[in-house]
Amino acid sequence: MDRLKEALRGVARELAKSIGSGTTLGLGSGSTVATLLEELSPLVIAKTKGVNGVATSTQIELVASRCGVNLVPFRGSVDLVIDGADQVDEGLNMIKGGGGALLREKIVMGSAKSVAVVAAENKFVKRLCENGVRIPVEVFPMARESAKVKLSMLGGVPDERLLQKGYPYFTENGNIILDTMFEPVEDPRELEMKVRSTPGVAEVGIFTFKPITVYRLGTDGSFERLQSND
Repeated sequence: MDRLKEALRGVARELAKSIGSGTTLGLGSGSTVATLLEELSPLVIAKTKGVNGVATSTQIELVASRCGVNLVPFRGSVDLVIDGADQVDEGLNMIKGGGGALLREKIVMGSAKSVAVVAAENKFVKRLCENGVRIPVEVFPMARESAKVKLSMLGGVPDERLLQKGYPYFTENGNIILDTMFEPVEDPRELEMKVRSTPGVAEVGIFTFKPITVYRLGTDGSFERLQSND
């Protein structure tokens, strides 16, 4: 973790250069984003009067408040999204939603002028769903069983996310999540479209936004900046 934090500190210094007074950040969720925000906020606050943030979960809302970020309602767009990823393929498509905030993260990311994602190097693969990583699918509770059938017809193996004691996991939107295994994905954009068109699906954790900047965090404390425009 010390080396990861060192890499995140370097990413924070680079991101801080493009953040000024009045910038509104879209804040993804998860432990990596939380650590990045802790490193970034002192740098930004030191040179500006403050920075606004749109949080995508209660977890990151608490972190942002502690870091001195001025939380604001989502008004349809943000300047820069900072987020993490559960898996990144060679085309910089991503699986996200391990923390359950995929719907809000996708709404905010889709409104951003620019997107910066950070991920440890062990999360980079050739194709999504390699190494047994599942794709989270957020589903309205009423569609629990019908969505499972439809996802199976698409070649998926859905598994409803449960809490530790076996109770259903509910997102902050009141929906359930079907963590769905697929064969390594040849065309992420096509699968994203097909899953999203399934009746009862609120959102799918395949993220294919472009342009995007992804920071690959090395185990030696370094980072590599990757860019995709298509």
